[in-house]
Amino acid sequence: MFLRRFILAYIYFCLLSVCEAQNTDGNSTSVVADAVTDPPNQGWTSGPNGRGTTDIIYSCGITMFLCSWSVLCLNVPGPNDSQFRLFRRRIYVTALAFLGPEFLFQIALGQLISARNSVQQFRDSIQKLPDSEKKNKEWTMTHAFYADMGGFRFHSKGCPQFPQGWPKFPVDAKQIHYLWTEGYIDFPAITREEIRDKNKVDAVLRIFTIFQIVWFIVNMAGRRAQNLAITCGELTTAAFIVCSFGTVLCWAHKPADVTTSVDIEAKATIAEIICKAGDRAAAPYTNTPLDFVSRKEWSWSIYWSNWINILRCLGIVFGPQTRPVDRFENTYSLELPGNTKWIFFGVTAAYSGIFVTGWNYSFPTHTELILWQAAAGTMCASLVAYWVVTEFGFVWWPSLERKFRGNELDASDIEKVSQPLSLVHPKRRQKYKLEYAAACVRNNTVSQDPQFNAPLKSILPIYVIGVFYCHARTYLFVADIIQLRSLPASAYDTVDWSKFLPHF
Repeated sequence: MFLRRFILAYIYFCLLSVCEAQNTDGNSTSVVADAVTDPPNQGWTSGPNGRGTTDIIYSCGITMFLCSWSVLCLNVPGPNDSQFRLFRRRIYVTALAFLGPEFLFQIALGQLISARNSVQQFRDSIQKLPDSEKKNKEWTMTHAFYADMGGFRFHSKGCPQFPQGWPKFPVDAKQIHYLWTEGYIDFPAITREEIRDKNKVDAVLRIFTIFQIVWFIVNMAGRRAQNLAITCGELTTAAFIVCSFGTVLCWAHKPADVTTSVDIEAKATIAEIICKAGDRAAAPYTNTPLDFVSRKEWSWSIYWSNWINILRCLGIVFGPQTRPVDRFENTYSLELPGNTKWIFFGVTAAYSGIFVTGWNYSFPTHTELILWQAAAGTMCASLVAYWVVTEFGFVWWPSLERKFRGNELDASDIEKVSQPLSLVHPKRRQKYKLEYAAACVRNNTVSQDPQFNAPLKSILPIYVIGVFYCHARTYLFVADIIQLRSLPASAYDTVDWSKFLPHF
């Protein structure tokens, strides 16, 4: 009896030692009392009795697609846009939302802030009117969104250049307020109900998306509560939900899939409006002759223009090509003034931080784990680096220059860069070429619009940050797929919801 117990105890401690020796990488579970370890990882698994690999792919894929497709509220298209062009444009924006949902959230947040400012601006102007003129003058968030998405088209009187009047072009909320307060147009006579009637949002699709998102979140919470494995694809989907939820909140008052606009007739010609505006309207316009009213480029719009123009040089052209434009570009991001940019950084930090929660996930190889950690860390570091580089180039350095060097421009350097290369002294040609190359990097627009000038201290580091961020984002997508070839066995277990019910 003693010998048998001794042999059993010896075998038990041998098994315990072997299991503890294999538990050095942090991915294995501790040994239980009966010396039985977790089952090994599984590859492709069918799901007749639980959830399989196909179920995981379907759940993540359909949720990410819905978060990218159903939340879209595109701007009003041009009058000559075909249905195929509208569908293709929606595919483009969906792809942008799929690759970077935080970019779509930034666009939505900028539009929300612009709409709120517009409502306050109109409200203050209406309050100054006599009581007899306040009647039937309504400007709500729906009006502001409808205007900023190109719902109002401006039509001016004829001129020698255009005897029948300028081509109709969209005007945003700030431009409408300017035209109305200056007496160039009547107050837009369209009610909120009429704008909502143009709204073609698919309510069934939105409801289905909400149910899918809620179920996905509840299921992940249940898996976490019961210590069941969560895949990298599910983490990516959870990150999508964070940004998509913020986008939906920002676009709560914005009409969706509106294809018709309202014409606004002017009481004056474009020439009269520009002449009365003075010097601020003298500069050449980029989109419409009324750009001087509301246009304000900021760091992100300058970066975006720089990247888009690089694609243009490669033969990839985005946005309207006619001037004045017949629609507002869907990817144009309005300024995030003051502390509102911290809302964007907060949501983006939450989006990037979700990937960090998979720091010690189980991967088929240790190399893949290291790559996942590097990619997740790079995304978080890119956010911080973007803020530091942008603040340094657009705020801190110009402030230091104004403080120590004043606001004087070095006119001689500008003249040297602008003169022909043949007139430059041979000893200075190399330096001239470098200065000319730097000027092209700062501003690569066709018209050399000075509002798109980017400081080299920002644009060059942003190139590097962008490359690292895009590679990290791409690998996270790749890791979501390749991890499926070997997952912990508990990844295929379903949540036992009966354990959450009280037992009597």
